[in-house]
Amino acid sequence: MKTSFAAVDLGATSGRVVLGTFSDVGAAPMAFELDEVHRFPNNPMMIEGELCWDVESLFEQTLIGLSHAFVCAQDNNSTLSGIAVDSWGVDYGLVDESLALVGPVRHYRAAEEAYVYRANMLVSPRDAYVRTGITELPINTCFQLIRDCQQGLLTQGVTALLIPDLWTAWLTGVKGSERTIASTTGLLDWESHDWAYDLAHKWGIPGSVLSEVVETGSMAGPTLASITDRIGAVNPIPVYRAPAHDTASAFAAVTSPDTDAAVVSCGTWALVGCLNPEPVFTCNAEQAGLTNEVAADGSALLVRNLSGTWLLEECLRTWSAHDCSVKPEDIEALRFDLLAAAEGESAQVIGTIDCGAPQLIGTRDMPAEILALYQQTHGDVVGSPELGRHQIVRLILESLAESFAQTISSIGEIAHRSFHQVIMIGGGSRISQLVRLTEHATGLSVQLRHQEATSIGNICVQAVSAGIFDSIDQARAATNTDGN
Repeated sequence: MKTSFAAVDLGATSGRVVLGTFSDVGAAPMAFELDEVHRFPNNPMMIEGELCWDVESLFEQTLIGLSHAFVCAQDNNSTLSGIAVDSWGVDYGLVDESLALVGPVRHYRAAEEAYVYRANMLVSPRDAYVRTGITELPINTCFQLIRDCQQGLLTQGVTALLIPDLWTAWLTGVKGSERTIASTTGLLDWESHDWAYDLAHKWGIPGSVLSEVVETGSMAGPTLASITDRIGAVNPIPVYRAPAHDTASAFAAVTSPDTDAAVVSCGTWALVGCLNPEPVFTCNAEQAGLTNEVAADGSALLVRNLSGTWLLEECLRTWSAHDCSVKPEDIEALRFDLLAAAEGESAQVIGTIDCGAPQLIGTRDMPAEILALYQQTHGDVVGSPELGRHQIVRLILESLAESFAQTISSIGEIAHRSFHQVIMIGGGSRISQLVRLTEHATGLSVQLRHQEATSIGNICVQAVSAGIFDSIDQARAATNTDGN
């Protein structure tokens, strides 16, 4: 007996649909197979001078991927028993009562600092942190909604749906806010695990714009008839609310609150931390930039958000734009050459930069931003550095590793945790130099786990929801992502 689940994993630079198939269901042990059936680029676009997500194209590619997943399941003599969507946090679409968008879906990198200042005049950052556990960043949903309110967009009948909740609504016709993704907004109260409506009111955000918070693992509903037909299925397919925040899905695949391992999930963003039984709201945690999001099992996802491989990719984009001889298809070769050159003695740099620095979030000239931060941090030692491209790549790798190490050390002290190893997942784990530098910086062994951890965590929770397993721990063991 076989049963399959499709994970729609939307990343900041690409999306994918992955099919997870469990064989010998009900037997011990079960077999597990993972197939990436469709991958597609996520290319933001400028709309009326603002950076936005091309959601129409992304959703179209999602449906293409789901149709491939259905065919793949059939070819494997399996049944597609569920679908779930996860994505990055904070961003959302504003929809009317028919679930049609009332405007473009803005990109978090278009966020404005001015709305943070406005929010702080109404609610102190400390008061907001002890309620929501979320560190103050301009990209946070709460600040973006303040902007929408000021621009008159939050009118009667409009609902804000975070990206995976928007996809789920378009697949099923059912609105809702899955708890892990809701926790990224800066609007979810940790004690009640419901919206902090009083905070929203103080910020001028109407409570009516927030859809009901729903449990992780619950079923949103079956696919709409039009979606079922488009996928190629005869019968509607259940759509589950797996951990909709991609970080929560990734951590669910590789760790639990009682482990002695810290986790580095390094992709476009690098999320460094652990699952903790309880959130940590101390001043030290806030000052260290630690955020408390909700994990798949309801524990605290205690992490620091850092710029990840985005730093390297943005440098490559800038350099290729300035070098007419480099075509888009040459970017991968350029990346390989620069990573190889960064190994040499000539690539040595003095000191590192903080990969959590806010100036690294934007979409400006990344090499210039990195050099400016390097000069600001080490100017008294290095003077006016004229770093070559291979040296900037080395600086990025060393800075990421050092930022990982400092974050793990801070969490250990602040949360009274003792870590004996590091689990590394995501695209960054493919960069062998980064893995070695992380081992050196942390002084801990680094274990590489499945690069598709996000999709596996998504699939594990679906399988629990469908009754295949009794717990995430059982599902994780069956997918063999626990290192055994």
